[in-house]
Amino acid sequence: MEKIVLFNATGCQGSSIANRLLVNKVQIIAPVRSEKNIQLLKGRNIDAFLTDFSIRSLVPELHKANKVVLQIPAAVKPSLMIEIAENAMDAIVQAGYPKTIVVISSTIPTKLTNKESVNARLRIKEMSLEKLPDSPILSATEYLENFSTAYREPILKQGVIPQTIPSIHAVNYLSWNDLSLYVHAALNTTNLTGKVYPIGGNEGINGKELAERLGKVLKKELIYSAVSHKQLEGILTPIMGSEIAQDYAEFYIWQDTEGAALLNPDTDKIRKLLNIELPSFEAWAAGAFLTN
Repeated sequence: MEKIVLFNATGCQGSSIANRLLVNKVQIIAPVRSEKNIQLLKGRNIDAFLTDFSIRSLVPELHKANKVVLQIPAAVKPSLMIEIAENAMDAIVQAGYPKTIVVISSTIPTKLTNKESVNARLRIKEMSLEKLPDSPILSATEYLENFSTAYREPILKQGVIPQTIPSIHAVNYLSWNDLSLYVHAALNTTNLTGKVYPIGGNEGINGKELAERLGKVLKKELIYSAVSHKQLEGILTPIMGSEIAQDYAEFYIWQDTEGAALLNPDTDKIRKLLNIELPSFEAWAAGAFLTN
C-alpha cells in the first residue's frame, strides 16, 4: 500500500486532502502536535504521530513514506509557518527526498513587502525552490468555504456577502474539494516540475457576478458588500483568536491591493496537465448551502 505523509491533516484543507487519499486506498501518516489530534485521526484510520516538528522527530516517519504532501498551515504565526516549513523540508531531504508536493494555501508575493505575514509565504516559496528543487508548489487563491463558514450567517440572514476584496477584482475561487483533486493528481503525475503553480477553480468571478450567481442558487437577492480589514479582523477573531486574525487582516491588506492580480490565475493549463475536471461554482454552492 502506498504511504503518504500528510502535514496539517487536521486542518480544513488537510482533512479534505485526507478524505481524497483514503478513498484511493492510501495509508496516511500524519505529524501532529497533540495527543488529542492523534485520537481524532485514529478514528479516521490515519496513522498520526506526535512531533515537535524538529528534524529529528520527522525523519524516522518520513523514511516510511513513498510520497509527501507538505501543506503549510496558515492559521499560525508567520514565524512558526517558516519554522515548520524549513524543518520539514530539511527532514524530507534527510529521509531520501520522497516525491513531495508543497501546498501554500494562499497567493504568494513576488517581492518582499513591509508585512511579516505576506513575507512568510515568499520565504517558504524560496526555501522550497532551494531545498526541494524538483517539488511543485501549489499556490491557492481564495477558498469558497469562506462563504459557507465564516460568512454563512450574513449571507443567509442578511443577504450580504461581506468581502474586503474590491468587487471589480475577479477571483478564481476554489473549494477544499478542488484542492484535494489538485493534490491527488499532482502526486500521481510526472507532468509538474519544481516551480510555483497557481491553482483555483474553473473561472474568475467578480463581486457582482458572485452575488448574482450565489443568489440564484439560494433563490434570494444578495449584495456583495465591502468591509474594512478591521471588520474582517473582528469577524475572524472568534474563529481563530485575535493574534492570528490580525495576521490574516494584514495579509488581506496586501492581497486586496498589490496582490489583487494574483487572485485570478488562468488555471486551464494546469488542469489539463493534471487531467482533472472541477465542479462548477453552482454545483459547489448547492452542495455547501442546500444539502443538509
